[in-house]
This record gives sequence, structure tokens and C-alpha cells, in this order.
Amino acid sequence: MRSPLMLEVTAVPAKLMLKTPFHIAHGSCDYRENVFLQMKTDKKTAYGEAAVVPYYGVTKEQILEDLQHTITPEMIRENQTLEVVNSFSYTMSACAYTTAMLGLQEKAPDQSNSNSVRGSSFTIAYISDMQRMLEAIASCGFSTIKLKAGFPDDVQRITLIRERFPDLRIRLDANQGWSFSEAQSIIEQLQDQNIELIEEPIAGSPEALRVLSSLSDIPIILDETVQTLDDLTRYAGSVAGIVVKIAKSGGPQAAKRLIQEAEKHSLDVLLSCMVESSLAVTSALTLEPLCKWIDLDGPILLADDPFSGLTYRNELPFGALQELTPSPKLLELFASTKPFILEP
Repeated sequence: MRSPLMLEVTAVPAKLMLKTPFHIAHGSCDYRENVFLQMKTDKKTAYGEAAVVPYYGVTKEQILEDLQHTITPEMIRENQTLEVVNSFSYTMSACAYTTAMLGLQEKAPDQSNSNSVRGSSFTIAYISDMQRMLEAIASCGFSTIKLKAGFPDDVQRITLIRERFPDLRIRLDANQGWSFSEAQSIIEQLQDQNIELIEEPIAGSPEALRVLSSLSDIPIILDETVQTLDDLTRYAGSVAGIVVKIAKSGGPQAAKRLIQEAEKHSLDVLLSCMVESSLAVTSALTLEPLCKWIDLDGPILLADDPFSGLTYRNELPFGALQELTPSPKLLELFASTKPFILEP
């Protein structure tokens, strides 16, 4: 008689220190503490990552509890992925699970993007010292930056950056940091600054965003505002595009479904990430050919990435999920934590 398949599942929080403090309209931080999932069978060990984002109002404790209460041996043995995303309380938990399941597959999908000619943007968090910000832009090594906005000196700062770097592609992300009237004024003042796009200018209604979109040719795209298919349908006629992240969708498969729905509404897509490791960014790479803009710089922002194996070529991440290697520190965390599933 065939022996039952060995199965061991463990989840741990791990602190991800940032190279520099991350200051955006929602607040400041110098680290994030994401939750990592390890699944082990007789044949393979695979990993998943759940981003913990303070302004989403979900804690690492809630994600750990969600993973432990939702994942069952039957789900794993039956290779359930997209159909169980809604079983989780949080999309970040579902993302960790579905990413690990992809890694367990005998032949994981090819994540390489060797034919791509588009690079990722690099995020420049807010720095009040303009000289330090200019130095950060000059030394980042990227030809496209995503500049965090939502601060009193936005117009002055952006104008100075454009003067100093005339060929730089600049994207703005206000993280809903502007009021409607501020957004109106700022968008009008930036019309001649060659801004590639503006992400999440306000927390507003479809009507308010439609007005902002009519003010200039700068595309307005939505991140926090559009997290579900219903959100997409509601705002589809008001903006130029949406931001897709596997963490807020529930994993690569659910994110792909959102991208396909956006295409039906003639919306462009920016493929992005949270503050996440190489694991999450590599998991998102299957979606890169489907998107107009790429913003997958998460691992570069980290002082100590818990996974190795992802590289950046021509400003774009390049790698495969099955080629990633967890750090000794992360493996020690798993080894010292009791699995919540252990069979037989």
C-alpha cells in the first residue's frame, strides 16, 4: 500500500529592513514585517509571501491566523488555487498560499521575461532635503522613477527634478494624499512637466476622478481604490488604468483575472508590488507581458532580501520561482517554528 504524502506547512513573520526610510502620504517606516509561508512535501519545498501593509489595516497576527485557519491538507493535495482565494479573510494570505502552490507544482510556469524591452520604475520616497532627493535619483540607476507625492512642496519639488533630469521618465504616486481641490491645481500646474502617469491622486468618487482625468493628458490610474472586480467596474469610465498587485488580488492567478477584466474596459495596467521580497516579485513576473507599465522594484528597496536568485537586467527583474533560494536566516525562522500542518 502506498504511503501517504508527507506534508508540513509553517508560517513565520520576518522583518524586512529598508535601505532608506520610506516616507509616503500615509506615514513613514524603516521596515516592513511580512509573513512567509513554507510548504514541504516528500518531493519539494515551496514558499509564499503575504505583504503586511500598515495602511491596509491588516496585521501580521491576523494574516498568520488566517493562514492557519484556512489552509487544509486537502486544499494542498487537491492542488486548489484560484477557486479557494475567497476562502481567505485577506488577499495577502491568499497570495502567500497560491504562490507556494505554484512552487509545489512539478513543472512551475516559466517566469522569465527575456524578450521584454520595458524596464521597471524605481520608487523615490519623499525626502524633505531636496539635495538628498536629487542625489537619490541620480544614483538609483533607473531611467524611470515613481516619485511619492501628497506633500505641500509637490509642484516645486517635481519642477526642480524635471529641470535637473530632463530625460527622466517620472511617474507620480500620491497615495490619496491630495484633496480634490489640491489635485485639480497640481495636475494643471504639472501639465508641461512631461509626467508619465499619476497614481491614486485622491480618495474620491468616480465622478471626481472623471473630472481630474479631464484636466490634462496625464493618465490617472488607481491602486488602493480598485481592489476587486466590482471596484474595477465602478471606476472603469473615470480613469486611464489601474494598478495590479498580486498581494491585493490574492495571487498571480487572481491578478491575471483582474488584468483581463481591465482589458475588456480598455484600461491600461501598471503591474506593481508592495514592499516585498524577490519571492513576491518573481511570482508576479508571469503577468509582465500583459501590462503596459512595470513597477517591480520591491527587492531593491530592501537592505536584506530573504531570497536570492532574482536579478535586474535593463531595469527589469529577471528570474524564475523555482530558482529562488531562501536565506539561512529565514530557514532558521522556519526551523524554530512549529508547523500548523504536519502529516503524517
